[in-house]
Amino acid sequence: MKALPLSYSDHFQPGNLEGFSPQISLLVHSLEYVRTNTLHAVNGLSTAELDTQVLPGGNTIGMLLAHFAGTEHGYGRLTFDGRTDGFDRPENVLGEAGRAAFQGQELDFYLARMAQVRAQTLAELSQRDDDWLSAGLPPELDLFGVPTNHHWCWFHVMEDELRHQGQITILRKELERRAADA
Repeated sequence: MKALPLSYSDHFQPGNLEGFSPQISLLVHSLEYVRTNTLHAVNGLSTAELDTQVLPGGNTIGMLLAHFAGTEHGYGRLTFDGRTDGFDRPENVLGEAGRAAFQGQELDFYLARMAQVRAQTLAELSQRDDDWLSAGLPPELDLFGVPTNHHWCWFHVMEDELRHQGQITILRKELERRAADA
């Protein structure tokens, strides 16, 4: 049985984690693996790079990092507390409004917020079991008008970060190309 924090090589053999039920252990492995790769993708970025809008109307890398924390926080409120107000935060609004809310911050600002939210998530998940993970949300909390369970919500947190992680990789490559051309 492994304990958190995980080393990079621990991700390649997901299994039971100390303090987590078996299925939640696998979920935590996945969440942590995606986060490890996100941290690698943004390592060393300057404030200017985090704030650069590469595409007209597009998101900045800083905004996307804020969005990761916002999404995880929102789904935490939804699944742990049965509340939908966790999505009413600037980091959950992508585009112009979100970019305006997150400018001039250093990388450590975003990483600290992501770590804070993740610590809350892990503390809450350690108090849940596999039955909770597969349990559905109450009908009044169903998302998109269809029955949803806790597992889907946490899978969505992971896939949202993973999808935007790809966007970050593309944005960073363009920033590097522009710097090389300058």
